[in-house]
Amino acid sequence: MSNLIEQRGKANHIKTFLDAKDIHGGQSIPESIRTKIRECNEFLVLLSRYSIDRQWVLVEVGAAWGLRKHIVAITDKITPEEMPEITRAHKAVDLNDFDKYVEELIERARKVS
Repeated sequence: MSNLIEQRGKANHIKTFLDAKDIHGGQSIPESIRTKIRECNEFLVLLSRYSIDRQWVLVEVGAAWGLRKHIVAITDKITPEEMPEITRAHKAVDLNDFDKYVEELIERARKVS
């Protein structure tokens, strides 16, 4: 997902952060994530059966919420009722509609530029 967003959003200077590709050996994972959440314009979280109960997912979403970031939940085979409560106030995007989300993201980026 990160690569697709960057490829399609390149003309609008859209960049992503993904811990697995952007945090290097010896760097503090929590501090890197905290910094990137503070710097971001939009916070995207993938909510799946695997991630909805993960402590760090909730911590990161809570940090984005506290900083009043634009939060977008991408859902994979979960219902709105299964989503963490903090994400229910935001319109979620089904993973099957991810291309539409990317187009909306690019449009938002164009307006900012």
